[in-house]
Amino acid sequence: MTSTSIITILLWLCLGSGHSRPAKYFPGDSVYAGREKLIKQFTACSDFLDAAINSINSFQSLLKKENYRTKVISLNNPTSTELGFSLEHEVNAALKPLLAKAKNVDPNKFSQIVSSLIQTPNRIPFSQSILSGINPMFSSLMSMVGNLTIQEKKITKSDLDSFIMTTSKYFIQYQKLNQSNMQFDQNLSKLTQKMVELQFDTKEFLLDIITLLYNVRRGDLKAISPEDLYLTYLEKTRLHDHFVNNKDMAVHFPSDALKNAKDISYTLQKLFMEYQKVYGENYHQIRSILVESKSLGKNINSKQADASLKELELLYSESKQSDALGMRLNTLFERLKLLVNTEQLSDVEKNQWQN
Repeated sequence: MTSTSIITILLWLCLGSGHSRPAKYFPGDSVYAGREKLIKQFTACSDFLDAAINSINSFQSLLKKENYRTKVISLNNPTSTELGFSLEHEVNAALKPLLAKAKNVDPNKFSQIVSSLIQTPNRIPFSQSILSGINPMFSSLMSMVGNLTIQEKKITKSDLDSFIMTTSKYFIQYQKLNQSNMQFDQNLSKLTQKMVELQFDTKEFLLDIITLLYNVRRGDLKAISPEDLYLTYLEKTRLHDHFVNNKDMAVHFPSDALKNAKDISYTLQKLFMEYQKVYGENYHQIRSILVESKSLGKNINSKQADASLKELELLYSESKQSDALGMRLNTLFERLKLLVNTEQLSDVEKNQWQN
């Protein structure tokens, strides 16, 4: 050992006397400095994972939120008047002139069958209703009325053409709704699958950190939720106690931790932007359908259509504002920045030691 090194160590012992830690890092204190850096890195990583888990859970809640989708489903109900008209009522009203000429068919029974046909989509789950679509219903109805026209001599082709022209404009609106909501449903399913993949990656990162720090088998932790894993192993107090009780622990901060943290952050941000786009497109499409419905004819209840428009806009606006707050992406990226800074800080410290 050189005389310079001996003098440095003696100087450190004198200045450090009575202190639990040196007031300033010295060249010979690299072990202490390295441990401090390690604690800062794992603590920052713990804070990041806490924010990531909370943000992912919030996103999952957004994908399952009910208010906006409930409104969309109510619009898709052919028996409701949310669009400013009831498809069931308009079809039966258009049928009356034809049934008035019928001699071999019971008008009431025929109307009841038509109503039952129109109400069918309302009796099955929403996703199945979207897939079945309005077109099959329209085709079935046209087939029934066509047969009625053939059977009843007094019902003319002109009567049939008038019925088709009158009712088709209402069916078109529901067809547009179905197309919009089918796309909406498919996009949400894709987002949900991407979220499952992100949850998997986040949990793997969580397990990487835990198995580095603790003497536990990865397989034993697989069935435990990310929330419970965090609270059990990486919550601040637990992590602090672990470092205090294991001062001689030989562990290195994973070299790919920053990359994993960045991947999680930017993937979640990208998915949130996709989510906003999906809801935004659906909102504008349905709003356009509602506006178009007001111009279908004098029988349209414009006040009801305006009320539906206002409610839809309110739900969308409230949802958009609360979603941005609920996601807490700002917090996530602040934690990511702090994690990145732990690496940058170590470089600064190294320069200080060398000087």
